[in-house]
Amino acid sequence: MLKRTYALLLIPSYPIFLLCMLFQGMAISISAPFLAVYFTEELGVTAGTFGIFTAVTLLSGVALSMFIAKRSDAGLNRRRLMVICMMFNAVAFAGYIFIHDFYVLLAYMTIFTAAGAPAMPQLFASAREAVSASSSPDHALANSALRSMFSLGFISGPLVGAALLSRFGFQGIFSATTLIFLINALLVFSFVRPSAAKQPQQRVQQLAGLQRNARVMIPFLILTLLYTGHWANSLNISLFIVNTLGGTTQNVASVASICALMEIPFMLVLGLLSAKYDSKVLLGWGMVMGGIYYALVIGVGELWQLIAGQVLLAFFVAVISAIGISYIQDLLPDHPGYASTLYTNATTIGRLAGSLAGGAAAQWLGYRHSYLLCVVLVVCSLGLLLWPRRSPDEKITTPLAS
Repeated sequence: MLKRTYALLLIPSYPIFLLCMLFQGMAISISAPFLAVYFTEELGVTAGTFGIFTAVTLLSGVALSMFIAKRSDAGLNRRRLMVICMMFNAVAFAGYIFIHDFYVLLAYMTIFTAAGAPAMPQLFASAREAVSASSSPDHALANSALRSMFSLGFISGPLVGAALLSRFGFQGIFSATTLIFLINALLVFSFVRPSAAKQPQQRVQQLAGLQRNARVMIPFLILTLLYTGHWANSLNISLFIVNTLGGTTQNVASVASICALMEIPFMLVLGLLSAKYDSKVLLGWGMVMGGIYYALVIGVGELWQLIAGQVLLAFFVAVISAIGISYIQDLLPDHPGYASTLYTNATTIGRLAGSLAGGAAAQWLGYRHSYLLCVVLVVCSLGLLLWPRRSPDEKITTPLAS
């Protein structure tokens, strides 16, 4: 493992991508846990109104990211694109510092969050191109390492955010988030090598019709369903611990921390296993572990059982996070920007759908039996994964005839 990891670190620009992913995760998580408090206490809106704000800003970037992805694979300068999008992310979070009217902030964030949304998938796409240019076969390990750095930043961010909030208030966490995005833009501008020139017309012709290609859209649907179940769990698990198992908020924090810490080594191990096993096989095993975890939650009666089950959940999350993007990229090796954006859009739509469906399921079925929804989503995803398709492992370089 050390030899393969060292080889990745020798790839030009790849260490910078790792550092940018760490900062990206930290920037998002510094403020994310405290936004609901900020909106309800500082701006005086209801929790439902904040939910609308979250939904609108999440969805605003989906269509634009896909539009940009096609252009980036068709010859748009990817480094320049990442710098611009990271700057837009910085501008977006700076809005929290200066704008204190909800409706003005909603319009402002919708525009600039959408403009900054392509930054993340373009980071993955640029890393994919760098690894491919080096002739390294470790694409999945490279993605696993990137995703691990993002997770590490996401774990450490709330701790930094809590310290900033106690000392500087909300202005402190928003200023720090803005600064980190600016640092990321500077890192990419200063140290990332420009990608090789492409042939725009050929790329545009190849990308035409991919959105109607079942062999592309079925994997997209699989990941969307899996992320829907994952976010439904994220929404309900804390309330399940407190209201059903009689736990405390400290128990909630412990369960979340255990899962998050185990995700990182699982991602790295999965990256190593990817050299031996196809990403589709690993994705299938992840679904099985996720389904077992959701079924376990339905039957648990003690907190320790749920804590033990975090091993299953951590493996599932590691698979959909690290292997999920490789699964899409391997199908579209000539279109890393489009593939990476397809993956991130699946996570975005899944996050929104999971929040809505998870809340509805908890209201109608109760916290425990809301996990029936998660089980059904995993079963449907596994069925789609195993559904026989013509040449399922063939890489897609040109669209199928419609």
